[in-house]
Amino acid sequence: MKQHIVFFTFLIFGLYSCHSEQKIVEETYPDGSEKRVCWYKGKGENREMIRETTFHPNKQKQMEGGYKDNERDGKWVYWYENGNLWSEGTFIHGKAQGKRTAYFDNGKIRYEGFYKEDMRVGKWRFFDENGRLLKEVDYSAQSSGSKH
Repeated sequence: MKQHIVFFTFLIFGLYSCHSEQKIVEETYPDGSEKRVCWYKGKGENREMIRETTFHPNKQKQMEGGYKDNERDGKWVYWYENGNLWSEGTFIHGKAQGKRTAYFDNGKIRYEGFYKEDMRVGKWRFFDENGRLLKEVDYSAQSSGSKH
């Protein structure tokens, strides 16, 4: 029985130390509410930020995304102050990659397109607030693409 208690104690300690993340409130508003919160793994010089969230003054999320090797990595999402989705896209090694969609406050798509290594590629479509297509731009036809 004693062996089982020792085993489970080490198991729990091992799991906790491998998966521990530390939440740090980096900035606050004058009223003390969270403005910028970061999550870290590791300690001391080996500490690495793995996620960041910012908030509007009304406490609604403003932005959220992950980091790897101190660069944006994974899905990043932005919201309007009223909580409606503003933009979503993906980063790999700090560069925009894949589909990017931005929205009007009313939820309709403002624009959508794709990035490849931080450059706009392919056809991007731009809409008005009623969802009508305003224009399409083919960034693949341009020699060097366009950063956004």
